[in-house]
This record gives sequence, structure tokens and C-alpha cells, in this order.
Amino acid sequence: MQIPDEWVGALVVGLILLVLGQVVLSWRAYYQYKDEVRDQVDGKIGSLTSSLENLNAKTENCTIRIENIYARLESFESKYDQADRELWNRTDQIERRLQDKNSQLKEELLALQTTSDLLMKAGLLGSEEIYKKRRGDD
Repeated sequence: MQIPDEWVGALVVGLILLVLGQVVLSWRAYYQYKDEVRDQVDGKIGSLTSSLENLNAKTENCTIRIENIYARLESFESKYDQADRELWNRTDQIERRLQDKNSQLKEELLALQTTSDLLMKAGLLGSEEIYKKRRGDD
């Protein structure tokens, strides 16, 4: 049995058309898949980009908050230093006043002691004279 040449030619042409169709379909599927993959990758890149932007915004907010905290801390430290200086100045003033008053009290006490000694001597002197006069009178 012989196969006619026309059938072989038709079979070869059919196989060639089938292979070309498969190539076209494969080519089309490849580019379609490539486009889908590209779209998925672009979507994930867009998602990552927006996530990074959100994280950058949060980081910037945190940085601003940290800077505010540092500014408040420096302000507090300067207020603390100022209060400390004022407290020591007041303490020094009080100490000087107390020393001045202590000196005044010592002077007054010395004056009182001197006055007391003088009065006691004067009193004793007067009492000796009175004693002598009375004794002589008696």
C-alpha cells in the first residue's frame, strides 16, 4: 500500500501548520505570562514602595518626636541648672546674713558682758563703801 504524495504533502503541511500554531500559542502564552508576572512584580514593587514611604514617614515622625524630647530635656536641664544656681545663691545669702547676725550677737553679747562686769564692779564698789560707812557709823 502506497500513500499518495498529496497526502504526505498535506500531512507535512498540517504538521508544519500545527507546529507553527503551537509556536504562536506558546509565544502568546509566554508574553501573556510575562505580562502577568510583570504586573504582579509591579504591584509588589508598588506595595513595597508605599510601605517604605509609610515607614519613612513614621521614621521622620519618630525623629521629630525624639528631637522634641531632646529639646525638652535640654530645657529642663537648663531650668534645673538655673534653679540650682539660684538655690546656692540664696543659701550663700542666708549664710552671710546668719554670719552677720552672729557677729552682731557676739558684739552685743560682749557689750552686755562688759556692761554687766562694769555694773557688777560698780555695785561691789558701792556696796563696799556702804559697808565701810555703816561699819564706821556703828
